[in-house]
Amino acid sequence: MNPEPKKDPPVSDYFRKMATAIDHNAAAGFGGAFVIIPPEGGGNPIETLILDEKQDPAQFWIMLQSKCKQQIDIADAAARNQQAGFGRR
Repeated sequence: MNPEPKKDPPVSDYFRKMATAIDHNAAAGFGGAFVIIPPEGGGNPIETLILDEKQDPAQFWIMLQSKCKQQIDIADAAARNQQAGFGRR
């Protein structure tokens, strides 16, 4: 008997999970949060909760930019690998 393939959780679960984490860490200094869910095949979801007593907006935006840049670089590399397929072994 084969087990059923693992299914991704519903998209809304990522947001509920983040809301729970924000509530759980309320006393720690909320520095921002983001949940990014790309369309199917577009990469992994990004879930980040920043705990920062200083509540520095620059830290939030730099973190968001960095996480997005990582995913863009991965997507670009995958696209280049697909295009460079001719003559490769």
